[in-house]
Amino acid sequence: MSYIIIIINIILMMIIMKEVSSAYCSGVPDNGTRINNYNIINGNKNYQFIKSNDNGRLYEIGPDNARIPLLHLYGDPYAMGYAQGSILKEQIKEFVFKTFKYLDDMIVSSLDKYPLSKFMKEMIVLKGMNAALDFTIKVTAPFTPSYFYDEIKGISDASGVSYDVLLRLNMFAELTKASCSFVGSYGSASKDGKTYQVRALDYDTDGPFKDYPLISVYHPSEGNAFTIVGWPGSIGALTGISEKKIGMSEIGVEFADDSFGQGTDDTPPEKVHGKPWMFLFRDTLQYSNSVDDAIKSIQNSNRTCNLILGVGDGNAKMVYGIEYSGYVAIPYNDKNQLPVNNTWHPVVPDIVYNGMDWLCPGYNQKLGEQLELYASNISPEVLIGNILPTVQTGDVHSAVYDLEDLILYVSFMRKSTAPITEPQYAYERQWTAIDLNEIFAQTN
Repeated sequence: MSYIIIIINIILMMIIMKEVSSAYCSGVPDNGTRINNYNIINGNKNYQFIKSNDNGRLYEIGPDNARIPLLHLYGDPYAMGYAQGSILKEQIKEFVFKTFKYLDDMIVSSLDKYPLSKFMKEMIVLKGMNAALDFTIKVTAPFTPSYFYDEIKGISDASGVSYDVLLRLNMFAELTKASCSFVGSYGSASKDGKTYQVRALDYDTDGPFKDYPLISVYHPSEGNAFTIVGWPGSIGALTGISEKKIGMSEIGVEFADDSFGQGTDDTPPEKVHGKPWMFLFRDTLQYSNSVDDAIKSIQNSNRTCNLILGVGDGNAKMVYGIEYSGYVAIPYNDKNQLPVNNTWHPVVPDIVYNGMDWLCPGYNQKLGEQLELYASNISPEVLIGNILPTVQTGDVHSAVYDLEDLILYVSFMRKSTAPITEPQYAYERQWTAIDLNEIFAQTN
């Protein structure tokens, strides 16, 4: 890249990425406790067929006032991509256009305080955004399996959206990550001794992400069936569970310590040469048959940025956290919980958890207190009704996995077109339960 592009990218990244002002995140939930009293909807009984093609079938589920598209995809990667691009053509076009328009507007407005011409602002938007994402595409390409490109090509061919634009869309998570929360409860901590996992996504609440939720159910010609929660045209996984009862969660780490080996004052910058984490996440769901398989696959991969992963297994009845970076992939549970801090990250027997970030006292302490309060009584109803709304985590979407019975509980943020009298964030809205045994068994 030329010198001017490097300068543009520095400015761009300063605008897009959160500014780190201290060694610890400063966020904290509001005081008091909150309860979500909405009944949980049975998604399998509220399952409406919309349309289909050769390799895809679209349904809607969820509350009457907030229907959720659920898309089944079958076949090889290109066929599944083509099926999505054909069925969700208009949604993909709208989501892609609104996402990049939102990001462009956000960057331009952030540049208002600088004495730059309109032309220079537009140059930063166009050259900076594209250059940053294209650079990410270039450095991750040697580590990215070709079938991801095949699926994106299928989406492009069917929808008419540019392949390059779709590829950039799928690289954006490598730059931004997200602040989220994760819980695993098993053994004595759960009301019935079963294995539960929480994935709470706290992300951008102003952009178009809240308006285009999508549950995708993959029935690939190779590997395991699995479901992911995301958006149209985005094929990586950030929330998901497989037919092998493997559940995955993710937290973006902005406030790391030196144990990550990168991204702090005393360590090298975070690696960029490696497999995009959303693709690694998805491959783990598709090709892992046990939690041991999943951990080994993650450890043997070429990793990039700092994250916390959660990996659960309903057959092994265990959930692990993984300290994840370009240099380390360290699994832990309640026996060796990380990070170690008895003041704000207390150990709760048979529970593993992280709130919002690695070094985040406010959310970790509140989450730990709630888990201690309900220890031995953890269930989806308690997680949904009491813990998540009190900790105020999972604003864009929230998911609870019953890993043994293979039930996905999910909720999404209020859309911009919905009445403002409705609750706003996913954790305070009505949830839908989906029996994935029936969903995965649905043939084409």
